[in-house]
Amino acid sequence: MMLPRKLLLLSPDPEEELILNQYIQDAKIDNYTLQRISHLHKLKEFELSTMCDAVLLDMQIERSDVIKAIEYLASKKGPVALICLCRNHKQLRDYIDVIHLIDDYILAESLTEGELPTRISHAIRRCQTEFQLLSEQNLLKALLDNIPDAIYFKDRNSRFLKVNSAMAKQYGHNKPHELIGKSDFDLFTKEHAQPAYDDEQCIIQTGDPLIGKIEKETLPNGKINWVTTTKLPLRNEHDEIIGTMGISRTVTELKETQEALSRESALLNTIIDHALAGIYVKDREGRYLIVNKRHATYLGAPNPAAVHNKQLFDFFPHEEASRINALDETIMEKDQGMENMIDERRIKDGKTIWLLTSKVPFHDESGNCIGLVGISQDITLQKNIELQLKSTIQTLEETKLQLIEAEKLKTVGRLAAGIAHEVKNPLAVVLLGVDFLKSQLADNTELREMLEDMHQAVNKANDVVFELLDYSSPHKVSLVPSSINTAIQRVLALMRHNIREAQIELIDECSPDLPDVLIDASKIDQVFINLILNAISVMKNGGQITIRTYKQRMSKTGSNVSSGMTELFRIGDSIVIVEILDTGTGINKKDAPKLFDPFYSTKSTEDGTGLGLSVTRSIVDMHRGMITLENREDTQGACARLLFPTAEQK
Repeated sequence: MMLPRKLLLLSPDPEEELILNQYIQDAKIDNYTLQRISHLHKLKEFELSTMCDAVLLDMQIERSDVIKAIEYLASKKGPVALICLCRNHKQLRDYIDVIHLIDDYILAESLTEGELPTRISHAIRRCQTEFQLLSEQNLLKALLDNIPDAIYFKDRNSRFLKVNSAMAKQYGHNKPHELIGKSDFDLFTKEHAQPAYDDEQCIIQTGDPLIGKIEKETLPNGKINWVTTTKLPLRNEHDEIIGTMGISRTVTELKETQEALSRESALLNTIIDHALAGIYVKDREGRYLIVNKRHATYLGAPNPAAVHNKQLFDFFPHEEASRINALDETIMEKDQGMENMIDERRIKDGKTIWLLTSKVPFHDESGNCIGLVGISQDITLQKNIELQLKSTIQTLEETKLQLIEAEKLKTVGRLAAGIAHEVKNPLAVVLLGVDFLKSQLADNTELREMLEDMHQAVNKANDVVFELLDYSSPHKVSLVPSSINTAIQRVLALMRHNIREAQIELIDECSPDLPDVLIDASKIDQVFINLILNAISVMKNGGQITIRTYKQRMSKTGSNVSSGMTELFRIGDSIVIVEILDTGTGINKKDAPKLFDPFYSTKSTEDGTGLGLSVTRSIVDMHRGMITLENREDTQGACARLLFPTAEQK
């Protein structure tokens, strides 16, 4: 609810107060209160702005008193409206020389009903608005006159409309009005004036301000100033852009200081960056404050800027970073440096570097340790040569053992072939003799049972002979592009009775979209049968067999230059992988190196000859493939893994 407006009547006549109150009551307006003061000297005892909203001056008093009152009130009233009450126009004309000091006048002879409150309200609003505007103008003037920054207003052609004193003085003029109508082309060379003009025209066209731009001002006398400038669109009361306004602060001294520091910094950085070792400075929290290019390279960062304010945890595995930080903390706590320390660093991408490092504490002007300074020489090349030499020696040892093993296998193969050929024919004769004796001794049950046992023993020996022949001189394979999944399903169909009888749960995880591989169907069937039978044999009380196939692209070579992976495949080759996983007892560590040796078996003599895995590997080798047998990592059991090149691989 709006508070009542307070009116103050300056009149010695009480009747005048009654008349005005009557006007207010007749208008039925209750938001006015009226108080009368008889003489001006009493009014001077009060602060007008806190006492009333308007002063009504009765002009029937002495003319000299009226003029004094008008002049005093005009100088002291502030936001209070001054309204003169006259009888007629003739009386008003007597005060023509001071009439400009009042906010309104009311003529009693022409006053209509309800007019008085309206005129008073309008005068009060007008006076308060003018007072507020004048106050804002005074504030703006005080700002413009006293701020040390250059402030200016320009029209649409970038000509100065108004500038403050600081700007006029800054560019060699005594009074601000001397710049009115001029432009930057009158103050500066074209080198600065043209870009400034273009910026202002862009602001006028788009309405987008220009905030905090660093500008180089070139003056005709050759002097150069640096300023930070903010420019905004200047709009009229209809929100139309009519020009620009801006403020500029001189930063020449700051700019010169920055350039001097930049030169010194560039010199220091040149020395640091071209040093033959990594140089760095850290704070107490392990954050890098200064890093040269060489040390950034040690960390695996693209440049020193990528290292600034970061810690070792951003570049090294957590365990490695914690180890180095602990050493740095010791140096800072003991305030004692360390020299020529050989340090192995493993960065996050798995790469290892070797550094010869020295570190010393870093102190502030009070002698407090606030960090450390380090210098690290990369000795990775020397270390790598050392490690490569050790690796080469180890590779030679492994190659020697492989050659010995290969020669041993060839010898065993030749021996097996000779034994097989020498034994095969006598076994055939024995088998014919047993069959003949069985036909002649049909009535002697005891002898027939003995001959039957002999028949089975000869057949078993015959089977061993054929396995020896398979191992020693396997037949050539006929490779055609085929689906490995089809071969697996064919073998599973043949062995469904064996799987069901052994209470084995079969899990099929064969990928449906495998490329073809070059295989000999009969030989590859023998491989899968051998591996599945082996898996069944280690699960006496049932279990699970998982058969998984998938495609994979080779991304790295084997462990050394003579490894099977390096021999068979190249990086980028597509490989079809078959995995046969069981839940049996797994592989004993002592048995693992001998699993593919001929005649070596973990089964009893009655259950196997020890040639199954040897023959299997020979067949896989003929397919230019690879086979491994190892324990599962996810659960108990073993995993037989076969790798075959795809049909499109050359």
